[in-house]
Amino acid sequence: MEETVYEQMMTEQALTAQTVWRCQQWLGGQVKQQIVFRSEETARDFARRLGGVSPDVVFKIEPMPIQHVWN
Repeated sequence: MEETVYEQMMTEQALTAQTVWRCQQWLGGQVKQQIVFRSEETARDFARRLGGVSPDVVFKIEPMPIQHVWN
């Protein structure tokens, strides 16, 4: 049976509420810092701002279940 638009929206909201975004800063092949954000947009904005200051740092942004951060 096909999901309704409402059911799809509720599923997406539930997944978003259970997901955080990890932003890792890599320099010389090593993780120098990692910060967790509640939204992808905030993580990408942070990386964009810092990228202009330190061009040799590589950023990796990935979603991760909130259970991996808090118990």
